[in-house]
Amino acid sequence: MTRDDWLSQFEDELKKLRPHVGQRLATTLALQKYDPKEHPRDLARQYDKSMRAQPAPAPAKKRAK
Repeated sequence: MTRDDWLSQFEDELKKLRPHVGQRLATTLALQKYDPKEHPRDLARQYDKSMRAQPAPAPAKKRAK
């Protein structure tokens, strides 16, 4: 797989997972995550999973004085 094909597949998968991401950001992320040993769709899914909102921790209970 050529580098351009890899980048294109990463961008395509990222846009499926996060349609609000613009082309410029998708390209930048693809260039940052480029690893010819890994499958581009897998890395796009890993990125998406890492960016999902984590549940906020429960607020600390106030101590009675």
